[in-house]
Amino acid sequence: MAVEFVEHLKTQWMGMIDAVEDPLVLIDANYNIRRQNRAYVEHAVNPNQLDIRQFKDKKCYEAFAGRNAPCPECKVKKAQEDGIKSAWHMRELLQGRDIEVRVSPNVDSEEQSSLTVVHYRDVTHQKALQNSLARADKLAALGKLAGGVAHEINSPLAGIMAFAQMALREMDEDNPHIEDMREIESAAQKCKVIVEGLLGFARQDAPDVTERFDLLECISSTLRLTKAILRKENIQLIVNLPENPVYIDGSSGRISQVLLNLITNSIYAMKDGGGEIELGVLPSDSQVEIKLRDSGAGIKKDILKKVFDPFFTTKPVGEGTGLGLAISYSIVTQHKGSISVESVEGVGTTFSITLPLDRRDLKTPAG
Repeated sequence: MAVEFVEHLKTQWMGMIDAVEDPLVLIDANYNIRRQNRAYVEHAVNPNQLDIRQFKDKKCYEAFAGRNAPCPECKVKKAQEDGIKSAWHMRELLQGRDIEVRVSPNVDSEEQSSLTVVHYRDVTHQKALQNSLARADKLAALGKLAGGVAHEINSPLAGIMAFAQMALREMDEDNPHIEDMREIESAAQKCKVIVEGLLGFARQDAPDVTERFDLLECISSTLRLTKAILRKENIQLIVNLPENPVYIDGSSGRISQVLLNLITNSIYAMKDGGGEIELGVLPSDSQVEIKLRDSGAGIKKDILKKVFDPFFTTKPVGEGTGLGLAISYSIVTQHKGSISVESVEGVGTTFSITLPLDRRDLKTPAG
């Protein structure tokens, strides 16, 4: 009876451990697997290579990570030697996911051997949320600063432009200073564009005027604006849109601005001519995803996280202000959406925008 009760308890405990979605494993001092839960098997590099019962006594780094030796970042040995709990992050363990590894060393009183519980937790989404909050915080602070600076610059800048234009109207074409004055006006115009960008970036609040609009119409009208330059640069445009309307709530003008920013960046990434841009729209039950892929030069891995930062640009001086993607990020956030980027240097870049759908039924007028 006692044996049956113990077996019943064991079955209950194993059922509870298998219900945990995070991989758990018990290993000895030589990395041999003693026990594991079902999630550990399912998350293994080659989950179909071994049956769940065949994991026992296999090396954890072989069965789980597909390696011939312990992972370079592994701290299990040190934790076993020190006898204290430890935790660290690994990014290359499970297909590029951000994994938090926690180890809890203990001693099996029967075998008098050092056994360690290793817990793997996927914190990729959590880290992304933290980064997003940090970026939003920074954008809000910089937005206030940028708005103040832009307003301070606007007045003297308007004066420079006005006096330059007045002087140009009064100058003859053979005046030796006319080209200098044109340079002054041109420089002031460039400053005006930057200031307008700063003011746009400073507007962090949601759009004052919102409307229920068809995203597909917004995309189509935006693409019509880019046809000429795409044809000039010999860039092929591939568009995949659903047949039915996709309604969202917000400002169609601002969403169009985001799309124009992304397409302009893609064109710049293929400035040598040729290549292709592919734009697709994928609606689901509650949201819609816009994917914009180009076959351009791609973005270096070490700067990929900076692309939405204000004033960060890879373009030469005079060709970019570093505000386009920061403003795009701000606009998408104002629409309660999200924007992300993936890129492989030499292959291309893909921007993904997710926006909530407006599911309100259209009211049809009586008549």
